[in-house]
Amino acid sequence: MSMWNGMSPMKKTLLGFVLCGLMLATILPTSGLAAPWSPKPAQACSSEIGRSTVRGFALYLGPDATGKHVRLFAIRLHYVTVALNGEHYRGVILMKPIEIPTKVIGFHGRVYIYASFFGAFNA
Repeated sequence: MSMWNGMSPMKKTLLGFVLCGLMLATILPTSGLAAPWSPKPAQACSSEIGRSTVRGFALYLGPDATGKHVRLFAIRLHYVTVALNGEHYRGVILMKPIEIPTKVIGFHGRVYIYASFFGAFNA
């Protein structure tokens, strides 16, 4: 008989939340410390090689004329770009129009974005 059989569904859910919180509290700080960070300005994310992740508040302005990029107005946008050589560039973009590729993994709505994509964004 396992310990899960005698528990109510509410207790199982609560225990799941606690375990998830403990995992996040230990995994996220240790994985962030292992990567070398380079504090370079926003022109470092102009390379087309690598992968970028953005999150924050950005207004959706629509696709560009070619349909390959989506135009956004970044209100407060955090970005991390990992170059092919392994260097990490991170920063914050405030009140500036940007373009990101149309094909992203993640979510971008009318106001909030959390997405990852190949290449870099045009700032």
